[in-house]
Amino acid sequence: MDAASEADAKMSEDSRLDPAALKLLGALISALTQDANLIHAPELAFFRDFLQSCGAKLPAPKVEASEAGSSKASEHQADEPEEREEEKEEEREESEEPEEPEEPEEPEEPEEEDPERLPSDPEPYPEVGPSGTAELTDEQLDAQRALKQAAQEAFEDGKLEEALQKYTEAVRIGKPSAMMYAKRAEVLLRLKRPNACISDCTLAIGVNPDSGKAYRIRGKAHRALGHWEESHKDLSMGQRLDFDDGTIEVHRLVDEKWSRISERQTRKRLREERSARQRVEREAKRRKAAAVQAYNEAKKREAKEKEARRAKRAAAEAAAAAAAAAAA
Repeated sequence: MDAASEADAKMSEDSRLDPAALKLLGALISALTQDANLIHAPELAFFRDFLQSCGAKLPAPKVEASEAGSSKASEHQADEPEEREEEKEEEREESEEPEEPEEPEEPEEPEEEDPERLPSDPEPYPEVGPSGTAELTDEQLDAQRALKQAAQEAFEDGKLEEALQKYTEAVRIGKPSAMMYAKRAEVLLRLKRPNACISDCTLAIGVNPDSGKAYRIRGKAHRALGHWEESHKDLSMGQRLDFDDGTIEVHRLVDEKWSRISERQTRKRLREERSARQRVEREAKRRKAAAVQAYNEAKKREAKEKEARRAKRAAAEAAAAAAAAAAA
């Protein structure tokens, strides 16, 4: 082989490019095909200059390169479509689920006309027996019996103030019995002093918890004040302890009235419980929706950051490929 042939062969061998460099250059071109905006990466300044020197027309740079890359993110997230679709479906269900409306308040029933209703009487109430447990003398017992008899006769004659005075004098002697308090309470109720009557009945029950008369009279006093629940309890207890035919009618009236009130209170309580439960459920849904939204936003940020890292990595590899190709 002559010298000219050897020189041509040597030039041909030197002009061949390194296969590894060609592979990197191919990767750069593939990356630029997917995202032309990568050509504006600072690392590829030399490559831009080369292309422009060859008369190439480059695309205008985009303001948000990471957003441009994110438009391709769906191509690199084929492993997550089912999860994202489930999240979207769950969000749609949360937003479409109607909230249960608050139950309207039940209108208050107008208070019925009650001709037997009495005004509340203020203190002071009739005096109570003296404290102490000393036994009464025979003379005191005789005096007390006489006063009780006089009070009973005055009561039967309709002399209510006199009856009250005689019972109070008998109580003042000491050691008043439950029956004495209960009978004075009966006089007080006839005098339209229901609170004073209730006070005496409570004293009687304190002396004898099984005093049916005291419970019945106190129940009637509560009825006169419109205390339907207390009246129902006292009249029921009095009739259990010592049934009285004369109390049947008022007991039936109080039972009917309290039954209606009790049913209304039960409905109100159940409505308030349902409203409270609905408020708790709405708050739980709100917090869940907020948590789902925060999770989805975090996932979106993560996907954007991942795509930005991928684009940056591709640009770096492309720059390295271009540098290697230029060196070769």
